Amino acid sequence: MFITAVLWTAYFVVAFNLAMMIPLLPFIQHRFDLSPSETGMLLAAFPVVALVSNLALGPIIDKYGRKRFIVAGSLGCSVILALTALASNSSWIMVGRAATGLFMPMIGASVFAAIADYVPESNRARVAGYVTSAAPIAFLCSLSVGIILGGFFSWQLPIICLAAICCVLACLASTLPSTNATSLSQMCISRKTYRDRLVSLSSGTKTRPLLASYFCWSVGVYTFLGLYPSWLVQNGLAGMSLETIGAVVFFGEIGGLVGALFCGWLSSWFKNPLTLCIVSSVGIAFILLIIPLGHGSPAIQTIAYTIFAFGRDLMLALILGDAMRMVAASHRGSLNAALNAAYQTGGTLGGLASAWLYSFRADFSANTVVASMVFLTSAFLLHSISKEKMAEARI
Repeated sequence: MFITAVLWTAYFVVAFNLAMMIPLLPFIQHRFDLSPSETGMLLAAFPVVALVSNLALGPIIDKYGRKRFIVAGSLGCSVILALTALASNSSWIMVGRAATGLFMPMIGASVFAAIADYVPESNRARVAGYVTSAAPIAFLCSLSVGIILGGFFSWQLPIICLAAICCVLACLASTLPSTNATSLSQMCISRKTYRDRLVSLSSGTKTRPLLASYFCWSVGVYTFLGLYPSWLVQNGLAGMSLETIGAVVFFGEIGGLVGALFCGWLSSWFKNPLTLCIVSSVGIAFILLIIPLGHGSPAIQTIAYTIFAFGRDLMLALILGDAMRMVAASHRGSLNAALNAAYQTGGTLGGLASAWLYSFRADFSANTVVASMVFLTSAFLLHSISKEKMAEARI
């Protein structure tokens, strides 16, 4: 249970770091009078550096162990976040976000590989569900803490809070058992190592569609979610109180929490956990099409968003939990890092697509149709993995 709690905290840190800039950005823009281009650079600083960092860290994490990098990443983030909170101008905040992009992937690229290190295979789906339940909680906390602390006190306070949590995480992670030597890579780190790992992951009959499916999942999530709150305020539930709109998001994220927590139990009804992911992805694709039709109805928006969040976090837990079974123990960090890179790239593209589609159709139908198509593509890719597993089982 202690190991699960530590890994839950690690994933909470990763998710909170991604989400906290959404509520803090208006306060930072006001404090430093940022132009649109400066705002874009501030938002891009972390994901651009983190993408490169993820790809670079995978083989190194495999060689030296996941525990070390959770500790090192937590300590590094604690220091960098504290320095970011002391920034006196926007340039230093951008530098701080970029530096966070070097250290945060050390945590993110280790969490699910560490689950495979410490948890028996029969329990991994359940534990992965517990760990991914940190994501909806981090999202809710980032919004409430960001708005309350950032609005009534200072934009620095949520960042300082995250720095403190990172420091605690480093202390807790330092007590974890070391990664078993048999689960570590014995290869020397070289250009050939990176080339071999990338080729192996991108050409594997299971890992290639898995990475593509996870990428599509991320694109679909952010194509819909990127401008969904804005649409609710401006059109979907225009004229209604912010408390009503906040309740839609709150209850929806509770659905995400339930999906993450119960994914292990639900997946036990299926021979292959990915079959449940396929069902969820298809279900999300259809429920998204209902959302524009529920214009003006808080009840429809709450039900639809709750179902979306339930399927979203259930898929997240099962994909990441099942992924580590597809590679050797010494390659888990590389796959975890590649999944992180796919998520961040997909999220960035989905966010850009969300803004463009919303400007194209203010009724939000373009966002939901495109997101629906992307989720169906994700289901198709997962189906190809499922078919191969069934063929292997028959052999």
